Amino acid sequence: MVIGSASRTFARTALRKPLPIRAISQARPMAATSLWQKQQQGQMCFSTGSALSKEHSETKIKIVKALARAMGYYSESSTIIRASHDLYAACSNHAIQNKDFFYAKCELPDNFQSWFTVTQLHVWMLMVRLRSEKNGRQHIQELVNRFFDDAEFRIRDHEITQQRVINSYIKDLLAQFHGGVVAYDEGMCKDDPVLAAALWRNLFAPSSNNAEDLAFMVGYVRRELSKIAQLDTEDIIQGKARFDSPSL
Repeated sequence: MVIGSASRTFARTALRKPLPIRAISQARPMAATSLWQKQQQGQMCFSTGSALSKEHSETKIKIVKALARAMGYYSESSTIIRASHDLYAACSNHAIQNKDFFYAKCELPDNFQSWFTVTQLHVWMLMVRLRSEKNGRQHIQELVNRFFDDAEFRIRDHEITQQRVINSYIKDLLAQFHGGVVAYDEGMCKDDPVLAAALWRNLFAPSSNNAEDLAFMVGYVRRELSKIAQLDTEDIIQGKARFDSPSL
């Protein structure tokens, strides 16, 4: 179906507006997502270290955990999905938590596209680590699912409501995402100039940045990749990945 030019023009204009900065605790896919809230509540109920374990008898706790196991709460797929929410939160919040660096110092425009490219970079860095997991492909798929769920939510947050327009933008973003992953992979496997070129094309292209910022980001990516590579499987399952704050 062909999308009307007027609708496309409205969408492009809306996505250039500054990205609304919400409290980190309200940022999707965390507290703003009902599914996320339900999963967090369920996780509390089934955690033996929670306050609930002190309020209920050991027998009740065993019954609840047995029911959870029977319903698939502890299955590999469910565990990976739960972990993906925490892993993605580390990526999605990074652009907001480090707004001064990316938007002020690096002069990226404060809009949806900048949020997407910064978040994509951090999603990719986690993808590199997840590839070595036994269920790496599923981990990556769920992480990417969280990313594009959030992207669609933020597009709607810019008052773009026509589903065909949203679908068109998601398709464009997906192509951009795949291109960025290929470019970053090449830069990671080769040398710093290749990684710098990938960052220039995928992150800095819309800004009036300088070589100092670009060189810093190359070092930042190398450091974060090295740090994330040291995460063990248990850290991944518990969604414990974190990124350091970039600063010159």
